[in-house]
Amino acid sequence: MAKTMRVAQISKPGGDFELVEREIPQPGAGQVRVKVEACGVCHSDVMVKDGAWPGLQYPRVPG
Repeated sequence: MAKTMRVAQISKPGGDFELVEREIPQPGAGQVRVKVEACGVCHSDVMVKDGAWPGLQYPRVPG
């Protein structure tokens, strides 16, 4: 199995989405690992990107 994944992250409020490689975390008790083939961006993801919700930690992977 792969050890890394590509994610679209936001580095700072108001920043652009950027593709980066991250280590895949191991599932914990009662969790499973799934392979995601595609995803979408919803309105709340755009709000996080735009920095509309104060107090969130960045970099952030929406979803």
